[in-house]
Amino acid sequence: MISQVSLVAGLMIVSSSGALAAPRYLSCEFAQPSGKSQIFNFALDASSGTLGIHVPSTGSERQVKAVFAANTITANEGAVAWEIDPSKLVVVRDKRMVGEKDRGVCKRISAGESGFDQ
Repeated sequence: MISQVSLVAGLMIVSSSGALAAPRYLSCEFAQPSGKSQIFNFALDASSGTLGIHVPSTGSERQVKAVFAANTITANEGAVAWEIDPSKLVVVRDKRMVGEKDRGVCKRISAGESGFDQ
C-alpha cells in the first residue's frame, strides 16, 4: 500500500520532471555561397521524442521523430538528416540526396521567437 507521503512525493517528481522536459528552442544559421544565410528554427522536445523544424523564410513547419542522446539530437527526414549539439550550439545538416554536409551556428531563442504555432 502506498502511503500518502510517497504518493505526494511521486507526483511532485513527475510534475517537476515535466517542467524540466519543456521544449528548448534554437535558431541556426547556415552560410550560403550567395552570401545570404539560411535560417532554421528548431524545437527540441525530448519528452515527446520529436524535433520541430521551422523555416522562417517560407513559413514551412514540420515535426519529425528524433533521438535524444547525452550530447546530441539526431533526426532523419530521408533526404536530409540533422545532428544538433545543443551544448555547443552547432548543427550538421546532411543533404543525403546530393551527398553534401554543412554546418550551422545556433543560438538559444524563446518559444515566442521560434515561429512555431503555439
